[in-house]
Order: sequence, then structure tokens, then C-alpha cells
Amino acid sequence: MILEPKGRLTVETEQQFKESIERWLEAGRTRLVLNLGHVPYIDSCGLGAIAQAYVATRQRGGKLKLLNVAGRNRHLMTVTKLLTIVETYDSEDEAERSFGRLFPDVNTLPSLGRGLAGFRSTM
Repeated sequence: MILEPKGRLTVETEQQFKESIERWLEAGRTRLVLNLGHVPYIDSCGLGAIAQAYVATRQRGGKLKLLNVAGRNRHLMTVTKLLTIVETYDSEDEAERSFGRLFPDVNTLPSLGRGLAGFRSTM
């Protein structure tokens, strides 16, 4: 499943992000790709939320991978060593193939509220 948040991932939006990830995990979706291509800014709380999502996914026997990590976000994840733990890809095809099979359809989820506009997801 490709999750595509839109907007800043900060202290103001981290709770919505965590709740969204938890809903997908509770629904049995444990192979997640987090596309950060439309996330222009991540603060320390947002970084922590991504790390927590990674751990929660692993605890359920799944994997969280990152897509389109660029600019300041890549620098932040490099400095904090998160990129040494979480697999990162530059294209959806690469990320999908890394799980061993392609994901089918694309769906758009509703708005997550302030800061994060929502997720596009493939199921």
C-alpha cells in the first residue's frame, strides 16, 4: 500500500499521521510505502512519528519503506541515521517490486485535517 501524505509532518499533524497508520495496520495492511514527495517539511515530531510507524509495522510482521525522500527531509533522515534503517526508493515501481509483487488499484482517502491533506493509497 502506498500512502501519500500531503503537507507538513510536524507536531501539529503527527497525531493524525499516527492514527492513520494505525488504522491501516489494524486493517491488516502491513506492507506500507510512505511517499514523502508531497511533504515539504518534517520536524522532530514528524520524524519520530515515522520511526514509530516503522516499529509498529515491524511488530505486526510487516515493513514500512520510504519513497521520494528529498532535500531537507533526506538530510534530516541522514543525520539522524533513519535512512540506515528504513529502505528508501526513488520510484513507486522500485518500492512496489521490493515487496515481491505489484500493488493493484489506487484510491484516495479523505482529508486528515490541518497540515496533512490526505493520503493516496494503493491497495
